Formats: sequence, structure tokens, C-alpha cells
Amino acid sequence: MKFEDLQGHALQLEHEQDVLKLIAKPAKPQGFADCLWCGPEGRFSCLVMEMLGKSLEERLQSCNGKFTPQSAVLCAEQVLRRIEYLHSKGIVHRDIKPENFMFGIKNKIHHLYLIDFGLSKRYFDQKHVQIKTQLSLTGTARYASINAHKGVEQSRRDDLEAIGHMLLYFLRGSLPWSGLDAKTQEEKYRKIREKKEQTPLDELCAGFPAAFKVYLQTARGLEFKERPDYIALRKLFQDVRAEIGPAEDHALQWLDGKDLGQLEPLEVNNEIRQPDDAAPKSGFGGFCFCGSKSAVRE
Repeated sequence: MKFEDLQGHALQLEHEQDVLKLIAKPAKPQGFADCLWCGPEGRFSCLVMEMLGKSLEERLQSCNGKFTPQSAVLCAEQVLRRIEYLHSKGIVHRDIKPENFMFGIKNKIHHLYLIDFGLSKRYFDQKHVQIKTQLSLTGTARYASINAHKGVEQSRRDDLEAIGHMLLYFLRGSLPWSGLDAKTQEEKYRKIREKKEQTPLDELCAGFPAAFKVYLQTARGLEFKERPDYIALRKLFQDVRAEIGPAEDHALQWLDGKDLGQLEPLEVNNEIRQPDDAAPKSGFGGFCFCGSKSAVRE
């Protein structure tokens, strides 16, 4: 359950409910929580959702702060499927971080869910939005794309770049731009951006499968309106998985040796269409929201 004081500023729960409703049309896919109820409760707005388990951040800390390459690529495949589906609805998330991916419970303990759409925004409504500049940073500075730091309007490429930073965090346990000293928040964000720009990808990705460098290089090379090739991006990690040795979808390091019972299989859908694909579109008609106000998280 999420509560929000109705007297507060930049209210987000109603917006989040709208996104969850859109995601569930025509049928809710795996990896997104059921929205059970949303409405006022006294002085609060309340959103009730399906119960989920631990976040990626919690799982990371339970593994001494690092994932094995196998766990990282298994997570990467699911993360990319979730963001591809969200993008297919014309929406960018804008706050990619380990805390916003949670695992299911019971027979879905290996299912990864994408949550928290309070900062999400429509990037496509009949046509792709136009690029804007000089905007405030929206999202979490540690994972944000370089263009988001520069104040450029976010699109699909920014979610994908943030995912790349998150995956390297899983493997390394920390990022070169974490823990920088600064006297003000503005100085801190400037130093984070500069460190991201100055850190060579060879150095950032040293010691890990080449797929992680290729992925981040590809994400950073996308144009503002460019349609990402999600299948090719997933294949980078699927190839790593095959090289390490064929592994079950639930072969995550924290589940090793546990009696998991009968698990619900992960769905594989390679036919998801993006709103700018040259084909009849669905899931967009009659729905519009403006996106929430800019916000930043450390």
C-alpha cells in the first residue's frame, strides 16, 4: 500500500494508477503488479497493489554487494523485457534503479517486476515528443543517463542507458561516481556527470563479459527518437548466459540450493510492437496523461 498526503506537492499516486491501468490493457503482462484499488482515505490518497517480495537492491546486499555474471545476465533479460513493454505503451520510466525492480513471491519468486511510475512520462502520443533542453534532472543521479544530467528531455535511450549503469553496479558493487565529495547538490550532480563522461567504458567494464560494454556503448549511441533494438540487446546477455553454461531462468545465486517447488514459467514475447513501428497500433487510443513534475533522487 502506498499513501500520499493530499495536501502535499507534486502528487503522483493518481498518475501511477493511470500508468498501471494502461499497462494492464488489453491484459496485464508478467512483471507488473496488479492495481487493486486507488482512492482517498481520510487526508490521504491510497494505492493498493499486489504484494511483492524483495527488491534487486535487497538481493544485491544479501549477496555481499555483488552479483555473479550469471545472475546479472538473468536479471538483465527480464529488466529489458519490462522496459520494452513499458516503452511499447508510449511511456518512459525515468527512474531506473535497483529499488524499482522487485521479485515476486511464492511461485513467482524469480519473476522480476518493474514498479514506481511516479516519475514516468509519455514520450509518444500519436508522434514522438520533440527534444527539449535545459531541464532539471529527473530520476536517480547514480544511474541517470549523461543526457539526463545535461538537461535533455528523456526518451527510450535514457532508460536503457540507466539500465546499463545499474547492471555495472551489480557486477562491480559500486560505481566510480558514487560517494563524490561536494558542498552542494548542484556540485555533486555536476561531478557525477563529469565522472560518467570521463570514465572510459573499457575501464568501467574491465573484467566482465564484453556484452556489458557493448550494451552501454549501444545505449549511449542512440538518437533521441531512435527505436531501440530490444531483441538484439537481450541477445547480448543471452549469449553470455549460453557461454557460462545453460541455466534455468531461476538460477539466481540467492536461490541456489533452495527447494522452490513448482514455479510459474517466465513468458517470452518477441512480438512486442513499439508505437513508432510501421503497423497498426493498439493500447494508445483515448488515453492521455501529462507526466509528473520533474524530481531528482540521489
